[in-house]
Amino acid sequence: MFIKLGTKLLKSAQQAYPLTISGKIRMPQNISFSLKNPYILENLSEKEIKELKIFEGKKLRTLCRILDSENSSGILNRYMQYLTKSGGFSEQDLQFLYKKAFHNTKIPTDVNCDAFVYLNELSPEIGSKFDAHGLAKVSVTDQLKQLNRLLTEGINKDKPFYTAPLAAKSNLGSGIGTAGSHAYRDGSFILVSEKSKMLTESGIKHVIVNDAYYNIIDDLRQKFPQVNFVRADKAVDYFSKL
Repeated sequence: MFIKLGTKLLKSAQQAYPLTISGKIRMPQNISFSLKNPYILENLSEKEIKELKIFEGKKLRTLCRILDSENSSGILNRYMQYLTKSGGFSEQDLQFLYKKAFHNTKIPTDVNCDAFVYLNELSPEIGSKFDAHGLAKVSVTDQLKQLNRLLTEGINKDKPFYTAPLAAKSNLGSGIGTAGSHAYRDGSFILVSEKSKMLTESGIKHVIVNDAYYNIIDDLRQKFPQVNFVRADKAVDYFSKL
């Protein structure tokens, strides 16, 4: 007999809770989904475990209803978008990330050099296939706040949002909204589109993280699982493979 994934997850989690005298299971309503739960883990295939990792910590019952839906693939995509849009960093989270990135909360003066150095090695033939926007015109701390807002709310298409190729030939000119032929590289983050698409069309697919925030890349990946975060010193190899 075929059992839907959501039902299987719920039944697995219920194994950890006792029955009442009336025969009902006493499982809390707001229990979170966790792959650390041995009852859940032992009932999942390796493929299911890999696919469900992004839902760690989310409401179990909500996830189970979505997984059992007839149109589960479409709903899963919408649910992943919901997780991203509704789950940005709080102000308290941001303060924690600043301390993690800069141990004494004092920002060094020699940060955000790696994108300058390494992206110079990215060929225009490859870089021109990716639309980009560098967060560089505000302070280093405000750049993280700006990234958080853009990944949480998306790009506001009603306001000017200047983009440029990730890399391009030097004679492209400045009519693309940057001082040179490519997106700004002197900030903490560079937003990058899907290959051969515009940022305002496809949304933010990749984010190049400059050296100021290398220490929080794992935090960014966990909070925004639909976005690919890549270190600036690894970006050339990453985009070349794409």
